[in-house]
Amino acid sequence: MSNTPATPLKKVIFYAPVGNLIKSHKSGGAEAGCRKTIAVLKKAGYDVTVVEKPAKKGDSVIASVILLIKLCFIWLKTIYIFITKKDIIFHVAGFYLKQVYFEKLLISTAHFFKVKSVYEIRNGGMIEAYNAGSEKYKKAMIGLLSQASLVLCQGYEYVEFLKSGYNIDSVYYPNYIMDDFLSDNNNGRENSEHINLIYFGRVVPDKNIDFIIDVCGEIENFNIPYRLDVIGGYEQSYHDQLSARIKSKNIDSSKITFKGHMKFDEIYLYLKKAHYFVFPSKEKREGHSNSLTEAMGCGVVPVVSTAGFNESIVGIKNLVIHEYNPKLYATIIADIWTNGLWKKYSDDVYNRISNNYTESIVKNSLLGGYSTLNS
Repeated sequence: MSNTPATPLKKVIFYAPVGNLIKSHKSGGAEAGCRKTIAVLKKAGYDVTVVEKPAKKGDSVIASVILLIKLCFIWLKTIYIFITKKDIIFHVAGFYLKQVYFEKLLISTAHFFKVKSVYEIRNGGMIEAYNAGSEKYKKAMIGLLSQASLVLCQGYEYVEFLKSGYNIDSVYYPNYIMDDFLSDNNNGRENSEHINLIYFGRVVPDKNIDFIIDVCGEIENFNIPYRLDVIGGYEQSYHDQLSARIKSKNIDSSKITFKGHMKFDEIYLYLKKAHYFVFPSKEKREGHSNSLTEAMGCGVVPVVSTAGFNESIVGIKNLVIHEYNPKLYATIIADIWTNGLWKKYSDDVYNRISNNYTESIVKNSLLGGYSTLNS
């Protein structure tokens, strides 16, 4: 007898953060990545209903209690959905760590009601968190992954870790750019009289924005005209710290502009003029940066730290700096420019994204995995 459902599974309940419940300057790659997944699923004909992951507002006891109440409500809501809706897929955007026990509860509940489930391992640091975790944590994580009908991994490192260590099969599903994002890379930027540096994303300490200012201070020593645009929402107190750092480095403040939060259509115009994406992130849970993929997809040469999956995404060793040394960043930026190599690197990173990290390429992994849920 065939196990194929009488009705193809086309309804998806998607538990994830999509950015509606947090301030705009705190919305980052995780939220953007989830929105892209929803877009791909909808284009493929899936009916997606979002159950938004709640955000904890503060570290107080009251904030913790409120979050717990919200999570209980979500659990009860999923039970109601599992009972009342048939032929559905339950997709969980997973962030493990302290959330692993609730995520395990959700996947186990889906398993109990015989609902096909997808657990998507997002962000970086999963392997480190697992290795450092208690036996209780490890048991919850492996139990969760074993019960999920399909496991998606943002980093290929996760695929290898799960297969070699625990014989758990999974699908590599990295971040990507939408197909309509790509345009021709020949726009004459290499002929500019000055270099345009750019950072866009969350303007927070973990993204090391003050370090980018230090890099600018080192570029001053190479006598290369430059400008830096920092795009993204920020807290005023952090902006004040960064402004003070610019002053302490004796940098002409007109060379560095804080644009604040912008719509991506506006950011795109800056990317098409930019030469270097400076990304010295030190965030412990950096994963596959959307900003990095988008910058490279616009032919912007990245100079990055080893945080998250930066090294495997960039794929060019001398663009990945293993030390938090602003002089090293400035030197590679200056050397590429003064030696007339910028266009070559621009084409290389553009081609890397267009050949590996576009919607039309990556969606096959997602939809291929989803297709197995009908068997």
